[in-house]
Amino acid sequence: MSKTTESPDDAELLSRLIGLVYDCALDPSGWERTLDEIRRDLGFCNGMFTIWTAPKGQPLLNVTSGIPEEYARRIPDHGADIIAQWGGAERIAGFAVGEPKVLSWERPRSEWVDTAYYRDWIEPQGIVDLMAVAITRDKDTTCSVGFARHRSEGAIGARQLHLARLLVPHIQRTVTISRLLDVKSIAAANFSAALDAVAAGVVLVDRTLCIVSANKAARAMMVGDGAMIDRRGFLALGGTAATTALRQAVGQANAGDVALGRRGIGIPTARSDGSPAVAHVLPLRHGELRSGLATGADAAVFVAPADGMPLAQGETIAALFDLTPAETRVYTAIADGRTLGETAKTLGISLATAKTHLLRLFAKTGTRRQAELVRLAGSFAAPL
Repeated sequence: MSKTTESPDDAELLSRLIGLVYDCALDPSGWERTLDEIRRDLGFCNGMFTIWTAPKGQPLLNVTSGIPEEYARRIPDHGADIIAQWGGAERIAGFAVGEPKVLSWERPRSEWVDTAYYRDWIEPQGIVDLMAVAITRDKDTTCSVGFARHRSEGAIGARQLHLARLLVPHIQRTVTISRLLDVKSIAAANFSAALDAVAAGVVLVDRTLCIVSANKAARAMMVGDGAMIDRRGFLALGGTAATTALRQAVGQANAGDVALGRRGIGIPTARSDGSPAVAHVLPLRHGELRSGLATGADAAVFVAPADGMPLAQGETIAALFDLTPAETRVYTAIADGRTLGETAKTLGISLATAKTHLLRLFAKTGTRRQAELVRLAGSFAAPL
């Protein structure tokens, strides 16, 4: 199967949409406009963005776009049918966080049309297909986004899936940082004061990690916490590999919102007492809201206790350095001590393909030899 790539028009569209998404980290009221533009630009007839508490399921934020009020009011009445149409609660729980799921690709139409939800809600609106994504899923909250496709547009295709996959990491970053900020909105006039009220450590840096400013919590962390370090005016994290991941994420953020991908979400950093913490990077150079907040800063770095579900080590590296699934498999094999030849044989790929993946791993992780990759793996071996 050939790799799907976006057209120049889609690349411009993504840049604009991601900019809107990131501005929502500082002003959650922007989600209504952002969701509306995403669903229109990707060719959906409606969309829903929800954050709710776990395990009680109380909504913290519920935004809809393109759903008539009479239908929006009736959504809670169809909860059981909505779960059943995707194959049941157990199947839904097994869906990977961050991976868009398309209903017509997951289940035959014949298995989900014989419900009151379909007859009373889906069919009257002319909906022919659905996409759903679990954005975050941890012990405190769950976030998801879903879209519907009208019959006039046909079933959801490769373009919608591809663009959704590119958007999801940026939505994940925004939701995570927005929860840390816990504010309704931040304006340039009160930016510093608002950050000082945030419990998480927040440091504004330029593209070289030179510290532009730090909030009260971050300054306290730098004294002896270990998760954040002021190294002669430059920000470092607890561990060389974590600092490398941070440097690469901030460098990509300076290149533009789209380039950041999954980098800079949940970088693990160790505190002095051994308790785990994570760092998240928010680009500040672009966007209608962010670009005017802090002169000289390219990114905001947030550090907070790690309270989510731990990732497997390969998943951690993949998220930190934006590795493809194939690159992650090669990385994991090499981290386990296999030679490149053994890796190729184990994965069922040619040696030339394995070498190509290895070169990309070097470029993305800032390493030059396999031994350095193994050391990188060792630095993240302790589970969060």
